[in-house]
Amino acid sequence: MKLEFYNCPKPNEMESVKLPETPEFVKYVPDFELMSKLGKKYEKYKNILVIANGGALNCVLSTYYPLEYQSKKKAYFLSTVDPDYIYKLKQTLKPEDTLVIGISKSGETTTQIESLMQFIDYPLLLITGKSSTLRAIGEKLKAEIVLHPPIGGRFNSFSEPGLLPIALFGIDVKALYQGAQVFYDLYQKDNLAWKLASVFYQLEQKGYVDVFMPFYSRNLFPLSSLVVQLCHESFGKNGQGQTYFAHEAPESQHHTNQRFFGGPKNICGIFTGSETFLHPTMNSYPASVHSVQMKGHALFDINKIPLEKSLGFELMGTLEDARISGIPVAHLSIAGFNADEIGQLLAFWQLYAVYSSVLRNVDPFNQPQVENSKKISFDKRLGYKGLL
Repeated sequence: MKLEFYNCPKPNEMESVKLPETPEFVKYVPDFELMSKLGKKYEKYKNILVIANGGALNCVLSTYYPLEYQSKKKAYFLSTVDPDYIYKLKQTLKPEDTLVIGISKSGETTTQIESLMQFIDYPLLLITGKSSTLRAIGEKLKAEIVLHPPIGGRFNSFSEPGLLPIALFGIDVKALYQGAQVFYDLYQKDNLAWKLASVFYQLEQKGYVDVFMPFYSRNLFPLSSLVVQLCHESFGKNGQGQTYFAHEAPESQHHTNQRFFGGPKNICGIFTGSETFLHPTMNSYPASVHSVQMKGHALFDINKIPLEKSLGFELMGTLEDARISGIPVAHLSIAGFNADEIGQLLAFWQLYAVYSSVLRNVDPFNQPQVENSKKISFDKRLGYKGLL
């Protein structure tokens, strides 16, 4: 991984703050033997449907899509009670060839349980807390139950909730875990996650309250939901914390660049990309169009440029524009799409969320403001009289 800064303040020394003791998610060692055992048990199923919300879902998505090429199964994800989407899934997936995985630490997420109930005639594997509604349901339905560790959902990329589904897809979870250790081993030492957290905390103090995050990779873009959740739920507290919003790039250059460059000067950026791609492809124009003009040049002048280079030039062009415009930006890049690099990237963002919370003197592991709307929604269900 590489990290570069433009128009940004210098990172503070890590010694300037007191870090809490090593978080549980950093110390946790997953049960790889259990994952191997369950992988063999459910090997015959060609489809896997993951039903989850929030961190339980995002930890799986952010790992699966960058490493999808390793998967031996067809993956489906459900995080809604939208009846039309559930109908479509049931038309596509049959019980004889589909394993359904439900993930929820609390086991009390109403919509997750409601959507899971639509698949009770499928083989079920549930990852949930020891004393939860979801566990009780699983026991009644004779589902396979795996205990959820005492770690908050958004920090579970490298415990059973995040790794077990990935292992069942056939992806190398040990390499993912080992990649994460690169950053975990540096928790108390100066590292790239600390540098970014320190710089963007200083930027918030200077009035940069919005963070634009273009992802110059379709495979990396699903990671953005986890990044946003880690940031908003971990340190968006006590009137502090920036707003993080992500778009897939270079498509974002056709809309959000206008806000980035032309809107209020309260925005900074974190640009993410990869140095290499899985399938390098040459962009080649046929001779018959070589003389066609584009921006005052013949197409021949831009012939034979690999697509991955073109994507890189789009990123570099926007970065250079930001540098010239005086907009603070960071450029984060991975070496390529392998389990070790993806493990590092996920651990990087986990530590970023913890460091950012420490800098703002808030608890990184709670989310007190997200529960009230859930209670209101549940109470409305209790008052429903439509079928009585």
